[in-house]
Amino acid sequence: MPPGLRPTLGVFQAALELTSQCELHPDLVSQTFGYLFFFSNASLLNSLMERGQGRPFYQWSRAVQIRTNLDLVLDWLQGAGLGDIATEFFRKLSMAVNLLCVPRTSLLKASWSSLRTDHPTLTPAQLHHLLSHYQLGPGRGPPAAWDPPPAEREAVDTGDIFESFSSHPPLILPLGSSRLRLTGPVTDDALHRELRRLRRLLWDLEQQELPANYRHGPPVATSP
Repeated sequence: MPPGLRPTLGVFQAALELTSQCELHPDLVSQTFGYLFFFSNASLLNSLMERGQGRPFYQWSRAVQIRTNLDLVLDWLQGAGLGDIATEFFRKLSMAVNLLCVPRTSLLKASWSSLRTDHPTLTPAQLHHLLSHYQLGPGRGPPAAWDPPPAEREAVDTGDIFESFSSHPPLILPLGSSRLRLTGPVTDDALHRELRRLRRLLWDLEQQELPANYRHGPPVATSP
């Protein structure tokens, strides 16, 4: 594995081990890695967009190198049983890199409409940014066929090329198959202490909202 990928894979490996040690519910494992992949995709795609501004970065040879590294990461995640989740959340980054990996001669024959069809997850602003900064050679600018039509010009001019970090998926707690039976007695002393601490915290928050003459003593601790 290339040295540059080891820190990223180290984070994924540590998260995988932690979810296993904590015996996290399978649904929460999927959602945890969904969050990791969502933010990784957004961060990497934003970095790709930023690097293309004002510098000769969008080149076929560089794109192939990025594609190779991304495939190594996805292959590793596939082997870890996370392939489907990774493919879903890295789809936009993959599509952006795939666009840059198209051979120059083939890319020059493509039109805006065909590129939009082949790369549907990219917004018009993102697609236009990649195309307008693609390195075709000294003194060569983008061909007229890459110009967006009038109907999409506003989306290109006003759209954001960067991914938002606030549009992450919601966290949905599983309804069943939990190792903690909420209707059964608490027999673990450590868990019981945490539950008492949580109850005291909730009580303190509740008391802060009440007038002084309505407040009462803290909840009485009970034995496990």
